[in-house]
Amino acid sequence: MNIPDVFSDIDPLSQSDGPEPACAITYTPEFVEAHDYLRAVLKADERSERAFALTTICLKFNPSNYTCWHFRRRCLVALCTPTDSDARATIDVER
Repeated sequence: MNIPDVFSDIDPLSQSDGPEPACAITYTPEFVEAHDYLRAVLKADERSERAFALTTICLKFNPSNYTCWHFRRRCLVALCTPTDSDARATIDVER
């Protein structure tokens, strides 16, 4: 997935560590790009197939990112159709 093309209507949000971070972490450019768009999607609360796909990419970089897992679940709930019995059970649990 070419993230900038898929999310061309969204401006990425860079991570803000403040003017003097205690311990700067060097991330790969791919990690930075994916997470900048994830922050923008989280801010917009966009629960779509493309947002779900973005969580897949971000979780490959860092599978222990709880925020990403939580948002991924919210996307799944939003994308489920009410006629799907498994989806209905998930939606009922969410409430």
